[in-house]
Formats: sequence, C-alpha cells, structure tokens
Amino acid sequence: MRLRTRLLPLALLLLAACSSDGDDTPDAGPVVVEDLCNNREEALTNADCELKPGVAVERFLALAGEVKAGDEDWYSIRIPANANARTLVHITGAYLSASTPVNLSVSVQEKDKNTALVAKSDQHGSGAPKPIDIVLPYGTPDTQLIVVVRDAPTNPARPAFDARNPYRLMVELLENPDTNEPNDVTPTAIALTAQGAAQVGTAKGYLATDGDVDRFSFPLTAGKIAYVKVTAPDQDFAPNYRLSYELLRPNGTEKESEGNVLPKVHPGVLATARKVKVAGTWTLVVKGYRGANEPVPSGDLRQPYDVEVRVLDEADSHDQSSDNDTYAKAFADDFAGAPGTSKSFTGRLGYVSDRDWFTARLPAYSKPSVLRYRLVPLGTGGRFEPLPLPLGQLADRQVLVFTTVSTSVTAENRASCSSSPAVCPRDAREHPEAPSLVQTYCNNPEAVLCLQSLREESDPARFPNLGNFQGALLVPPHAASATYHFVVQDDGTNWADDRDYRLDVSWEDDDAEEAGAYSGATEQERARTLNGVGAGNLPVGNASFESKGQLSYGHGRLRGNDRATGLGVRGPTDYDAVSSDTDTYDYTLPSRTAPEDAAWLVQWEVDNLPDGGTPHGLALDLTFCDGTPTTDGGTGCTPVSTTSTGGALTLAYSSSVMRAWHTSASTPLSSYQALYQLEKTAGTTRVTVAPYACACLERRFIKGGTLKVAVSATERSDYSRVGYTLRTGWGDYPRGFTAPDGGSPTQCPAPIGATDGGSGYTGGCQFTQ
Repeated sequence: MRLRTRLLPLALLLLAACSSDGDDTPDAGPVVVEDLCNNREEALTNADCELKPGVAVERFLALAGEVKAGDEDWYSIRIPANANARTLVHITGAYLSASTPVNLSVSVQEKDKNTALVAKSDQHGSGAPKPIDIVLPYGTPDTQLIVVVRDAPTNPARPAFDARNPYRLMVELLENPDTNEPNDVTPTAIALTAQGAAQVGTAKGYLATDGDVDRFSFPLTAGKIAYVKVTAPDQDFAPNYRLSYELLRPNGTEKESEGNVLPKVHPGVLATARKVKVAGTWTLVVKGYRGANEPVPSGDLRQPYDVEVRVLDEADSHDQSSDNDTYAKAFADDFAGAPGTSKSFTGRLGYVSDRDWFTARLPAYSKPSVLRYRLVPLGTGGRFEPLPLPLGQLADRQVLVFTTVSTSVTAENRASCSSSPAVCPRDAREHPEAPSLVQTYCNNPEAVLCLQSLREESDPARFPNLGNFQGALLVPPHAASATYHFVVQDDGTNWADDRDYRLDVSWEDDDAEEAGAYSGATEQERARTLNGVGAGNLPVGNASFESKGQLSYGHGRLRGNDRATGLGVRGPTDYDAVSSDTDTYDYTLPSRTAPEDAAWLVQWEVDNLPDGGTPHGLALDLTFCDGTPTTDGGTGCTPVSTTSTGGALTLAYSSSVMRAWHTSASTPLSSYQALYQLEKTAGTTRVTVAPYACACLERRFIKGGTLKVAVSATERSDYSRVGYTLRTGWGDYPRGFTAPDGGSPTQCPAPIGATDGGSGYTGGCQFTQ
C-alpha cells in the first residue's frame, strides 16, 4: 500500500474534525446510546470490540444508564504472524463535530499488562476538538494490543461525556519506511568510500514514530576533518518534529557537536565540521528535538532525511601538526630591516572552533611607523558548503589584532591592561563598549592581551561599499622587537567554510612630518604662528599659512549613525583602539591693541584618490586659551575646548544649513546658511569655513595668546595614504556675508566701545557662543 493511501484516513479525520455538521445542538433529537466494549475481557473476546485494519468505528463516550459520565471503551488489535521490527501500528481518533466537552484520550497497552505503551489526549479546552495520531512500533507477531478510549478531564473528579456526537477510531498496520530500523540502540554502519581525496558515505532515514532515535556509526582517523550533514528535504510543510542531531566521540557518551532546526523551519539543514582528535568509531544520533519540559517529539511518516559524511585531509598548511589554533602556537614570521616590507599569511577556517593565529615581529626602529593589514578571500577550497547559520544570521568572520601586555597572567597585569589607557589604549568615544571589550582580552588565559583592532564581517546588502576587512595601526618607536598577533576566526568559533584566504600585512614608514614631531616616543605638538592677511583672503600655496601632513592610521571619526548605515571603512561592530591619527598644531596668536577681535580664516583640503574619490574628511578640535586677567590682577591661561553650552569645539564639514553663533533663536529659518563651503577640484576636496559662520578670535583668546588645533580624519572610506593641507590665518574684523537670496551684505557683530567716557569694549566676537 502506498504511503499517501495509508495516510488518507487521517486526512479524512482532520476534515471531519473541522466540520460544523455534527449533532451537537440541543435540538438535534434523541440519540440512543449503546454502551459496548467496557473492559479488557470484552475487548479480547467480543468481535464488535476488535479494530480491523482500515475499518473505522464510530462510538459514543457515554454510559447507557441515567449516569452518562465515566465511560471507557476497550478495543483490541490483532498483530499478524508476519509482524517484524519494522511493523507500525497507526491509530487515529477524532470527534467529527465542531465541539465536544470530551477531551478525547487514547492509550495503547499490551493485552496482559496495565502499563500504557503510549497515550495521547486532546486537551482542546473551549476550542474545536483535534485529532489524535499515534504511530507505535510493535513487531511481536501473533498477539493482541489493547486500546482504551476515555475522557481526559481537566478535573479528574468530573469526567465529561458526549451522548450526541460520536468519535471515530481507526487502526492501520504499516511497514516503517526507514529500512535501517531497528537502530535506536545499535547503530547502522555508514560505509565510507573514496571520492577523490575524500572518504564519503551516505544514509537515509525517517523519524517515523514518537520519540524515534536513529543511530549511525563510521570510523574516523585522528587529524582528519569530519564533515557531517543531516538534511530533511522540503516537503512543503513543517514536520511534526524539529530535526536534531548529536555527534558522539568513540566512547559513545561525549558529545563533539549537537544542533537542532528552529521551530517551523523547513527544509531542515544541520551540518558541522570537526577536527578529529580521537580515532575510533564515531556515532551520529538523529532524533526530534526535545526541550526542557517538552513532550516526546511526534514521529512523521511523511518526512525523510539524508545523512552525508565526508572525511577530509587538513588543507591548511599551518594547521597540520603545529595546530595554530592558540596564542602559544601562532605561526610567526619576522620582518627584517626597515619599513617598506610586507608579509602574507594564508589559511582557511576548516572546522568548528578553528582559529588561525599569526604573529608578525618587527625589528627595533627609532621612528613611528604604520602596520597595515587586509584579509583577502581567495575563492579556492570549499570542499563542503559553508556551515548553516541560524535563520537571519550571516557569516561572521573576524580579524583581531593584539599586542601582548605580559605573558605573566597575574591579577596586577590584568588590572593594568583593563584600566590604564597608557598600557592598553581604548576608543570609548567611537565604541562605547570598548572598556568591556578590552577587558575580555586582558583576561585571556594564555597571556594578557591588548586588543588593537577588530574587524567583523557585515551584511553586504546593507554595506555594499564597506571594505572593512582592513586596518592601519600606529607602531610607536621601539628599542626592542615589537610583536603583533593576528587572529582570523568567526564570531563564536561555531562556523566554518573551508575557503582559502590570504592575510596581507605591510610595514611602512609614517609620514616624514609626523616622524619629525616625535620626541621621547611621544608625538609633540607642532609650533606654528598664526599670520595675518589684513582685509584679504587666505593665499593658496603660501607656507606661511599652510600646515601639511598625512593621517596614516585609525578609522577616522564617524558621525551619528554612520556605522549603522554602512558609511565609513568600519562595520557597525568593528573597533580600533586608536580612532584616528591626530596631528596637533599649537598656534601663537598675534598681539593686538583694543579692540582685539580678529577674523579667523580657516580652510582645509584632502588629496583625492586616483579615481577622484575622497578617502576621508577632516575634523579640527579646538582649544583656546582664555587670558582674561583674574580678579586679583594676575594673568593666566584657562583652556577652553567647549562652547558656552558645553558642546565640543570641533569644526567638521556639514552641508546642512544651520544657525551661526551670531544668529538669534528668533531669526527666521529662511535666513540660515551652511557654515561650510565644499569645492571638489581636480586633485583635492576643499572645505572653507563660510563667511556666514563669522569665524573669529575673541578678545579673551587674543589675550591668551595660543590656539591648539588637533587635526584628525573623519568618515574615513579608504585607507590609502593621502596628504592634507590645513590653511589658516587671521584678518581684519568684523567682516561681512551675503544672504543666500543675493540680498545686501550683512556685517558680523562688531565690538562696541564705551559711550560714557570709560574704556573697554562690549559685544563683538563671541565665536564659542
């Protein structure tokens, strides 16, 4: 008999249970209840109480007398003489009406025992009744089973009955479609045969019965990679159970791996790849997933599954016997001589828990330098499909870069690494989770490690232009060898793809201007004089007004939701210990007579990439010196790096129109302008602080005499080395600007002298307002 024909009665019961045509209304007329099959003896001797395969019976669950509640119906099933280990007893039961007070319960016993082999009930409450489906393996030939039908009341003292609506009960005797049965205890051996360089074996099975467990075995050799896959093909429905597996080591109890399909997901695909540490016969257990306090998973005669086993050689040349999965066994390579050299490391994530550690050692060098890295997929390898990930989760490969704080794992060294930015820098401004992220690796069990950089694979659909598998790190001057550790892994080390990659690492000199600013292993401020232009504008190409440099490392400061939307060179979870290379210029301001206010002219430009793109913008963090005399007649310098409302004094390009410092809150929005002007030239991207911004130097700052400008990259989109030019000077104040509609020029607020014959000025420049 074909499987779909065997299951037809269950489909009919399902349709009947959903029908609203049953006699469950008060005016349905009297129904004569005939109470049959009330005990085990009647079930075994009365022909009306024997369930014939394929023949449905309809009965009432009600007593014949005045008292209707408490009825039990007993039936027998005759097991034929040709029954065997693959014989299945398939029992279906259901109410045909749309409602019934009875919670139908069906249990199956052996003829001379009172313990149920299986029991199921329909606890439908106030909802429509649901069918009961039991598939029981029972291969004892020439015997009988007992089936008991009763109510399963919510309150055991008050069983329900139904004298108007009959239930329907039917039995079928089937053959288990799983030809491996019985293999719940003794595994089915999977034969492995050569397919090229691999050993491959396959098997098929069904979880046909409730709580079914299928076991398979195969031999594995230490040092090999075992790829095991279990697949339940899509049958256009979610099966009764959630497919799960366990991979057991040769002792038969220790789990090497396990997994399960998520609820209502089909097809079901489970796979793992493992480095074999223990040789012997391994066991694969396939079963339905059962969570804590969950019932035994129901079987499903409709859903087959396939097993594939591949035994592969280790293809990673650095992971043969040296096994570079740990810090202590990292594959090391030495850079020689001076910067200007590069190294390449190759590897692949070939199995679950695979980590590839690489070490780059740099010789002593007295100047700052830059270490660059990039992970490049090679497109080779892939002897198995990338392991499946949970629904909605994408591949999450990572590159991490560490320096070693100490190989002595002590509480003191860990605390120093976790708490001291001088020992282990951390960028909490761009990455708020930096302290906890840093502490994780400071507490590494093998050595106290400082995390310098982290790159994590991101969704290519959300980040189409993101090239985040790369980075650039500052290498400070060092009198002894400097060591950097690179780790390629996936987040959680629970995934593998068997694809080759190359990790390129290059050592380069930092730009000469920055190297010249280093003294005592510390980058010093560059001393400059802020020169005047009078009533003119900033001259281009004049060294008296220009400072040039390169911002060689760090991701560049990101704004707002740049990381979440895929702007910049980093992904949303990437990290750099140093957010950006920063060049600080210390300008000496002019000495001026009252009123001291001066216009401040600011412009910067960044070299374009060969394709015309802009690799990054600039951010200028300002620190003025307030030289206002103190109340006791003394003078001093109070650093000012925030606005009057507490915001950072930072200049960075924005195309938005906004209020300037001199614009009152009551000024109409139509008069707002952009504070910056952007110009794309053939070779550079130039930004000028607009006349509307009325950039100026306040009297108190002229008296203070200094201005520090810290220049860093912002919104970096490319790690190519390009130059920047900061162009700045002072001029006559006040200056004017023109409204965007071409109206008459408007003058910036001018200082006002005393009108009562006294000295001093009010108003004028209040740029930090």
